[in-house]
Amino acid sequence: MRQLKVLLVVFLAFLSLHICANETDSLLRELDMSIRNRPQYTLKRQEQIDALQRKLRLSHSDQERYDLYRELFGKYRSYRMDSALWVANQRVELAKRMKNPLYIYSAELNIAEVMIGVAMYKEGLEILDGIKSADLDDSGVSYYYYQYHQVYTLMADYAFSDQMKEHYRGLAYQYKDSIISMRRPGSQGYLLMMSEKLLYEEKYDEAIEILNSCYKTHEEKGYSVAIPSIGLANAYAFMGNTELQKKYLAISAIADIQAATKEYISLWKLANLLFQEGDIKRAYTYIECSMQDATFCNARYRTQEISELLPVISRTYENKLREEKTQMVALVILTSVLLIILLVALMFIFYQMKRLNVARKAVNTMNEELKHINSDLHTLNDKLQESNQVKEEYIGYVFNMCSLYINKQEEQRKMLARKIKTGQLDDLYKTVNSSSFVANELKEFFYTFDSVFLKLYPKFIEQFNTLLQEDERICPKEGELLTPELRVFALIRLGITDSGKIANFLHYSAQTVYNYRLKVRNKSLLSKDEFMESVQQIG
Repeated sequence: MRQLKVLLVVFLAFLSLHICANETDSLLRELDMSIRNRPQYTLKRQEQIDALQRKLRLSHSDQERYDLYRELFGKYRSYRMDSALWVANQRVELAKRMKNPLYIYSAELNIAEVMIGVAMYKEGLEILDGIKSADLDDSGVSYYYYQYHQVYTLMADYAFSDQMKEHYRGLAYQYKDSIISMRRPGSQGYLLMMSEKLLYEEKYDEAIEILNSCYKTHEEKGYSVAIPSIGLANAYAFMGNTELQKKYLAISAIADIQAATKEYISLWKLANLLFQEGDIKRAYTYIECSMQDATFCNARYRTQEISELLPVISRTYENKLREEKTQMVALVILTSVLLIILLVALMFIFYQMKRLNVARKAVNTMNEELKHINSDLHTLNDKLQESNQVKEEYIGYVFNMCSLYINKQEEQRKMLARKIKTGQLDDLYKTVNSSSFVANELKEFFYTFDSVFLKLYPKFIEQFNTLLQEDERICPKEGELLTPELRVFALIRLGITDSGKIANFLHYSAQTVYNYRLKVRNKSLLSKDEFMESVQQIG
């Protein structure tokens, strides 16, 4: 159970640290934006100053002018020390003319404040020593003690020895009690000074409790949270809580920048903290802004504080910039080399794509040619199959005709032998001299040829007639399969184009075959060559 509680505490601490870190990052981004918008805030404060100066020019009484100078001094303090000094001197002259001792002392305290602000501590102390607290009212006494407190605090910060530092810190501590005694208990001024006293006494938790209440009050009432925030940042710095120190320094710096305050401590302290953490760029931006504002304000002691830190951060930032520049140059060179390689690669790819495109076109052309070749091969194959079919048909037909012819010759021999044996010489003579046998054989031969051919080319007559003039088309008579003309062109379709061979095959004279061919060609719709080519393509 105890271990569980320890783990829970560790987890909650880690979670709180993570949330705080995220909040600080967000505040730093807001601070960056505020620094970029700094001219706008400065312009706004300058417009307020200009408005007061216009009122001064239009004022009608010394009292009105004195009050306006007091208000104008409040606008110039922590903004322009030289202008604040001029206003304080104007208040002194006006107060002397009005012969009001309280006004004179109040104005002289303004001058002392400016002297202390520009690190003229001796002159500031001389003015303070020349004023008696008994001659001041309560608010004047509080202001009077605060200036002593301020000068001794600054002198402690810049003391050369620890002994002198402790001496001035002791004097400042005494004035803390004096200020607290003059302020109303529970007021913001009272609480803020009490928190400073507690911090000096190292009572950090009590100081943080008071400062948190001041921070909430300022936030609720719209006051500047810069003062309680810087107090909280100092308290957490003493406690070693860097993350919360950074958070409240950022809050204080944002409030200072947006109020156009030029004399401040939070931003350059934050710059130093970020520098130690390695955030060089932000540290340089913040310290540069702090120096510009301190110079603008003419706050010498702030300028001295910043001057100690500025060269270190600037040098580190410049070294970092040089490293980044070197890296950038190397990166640019590397990128250029890669770009050149990429361009070469793209050119090579483009060249290869062009070659591939040419090869693809060549392949497509070859494919087309192969398609044509395949088509021609299919056509040729079909013709070869057709030719083989014709050959097979006609081989069968020839063998059959030869067999029949042999049988008939055998029967004819037997018949002639009988006639000779029986002495029928007259019948034998008539039979030998008769032409009916040959005529019958030719008729049977033509019928068989016509039958076989039309079986192979059943649409021959129909397709052949499409080549002829409509009124010259050839139609076989009843009982005929092919006419003599059609039979001639049937042989041509079979590849027998020589008229002599056709004449021998059909037992016609060569002239008869020639006349048939000429007669039919004259009836054709085509030229001679086209007609013969078309005949050979039938079927």
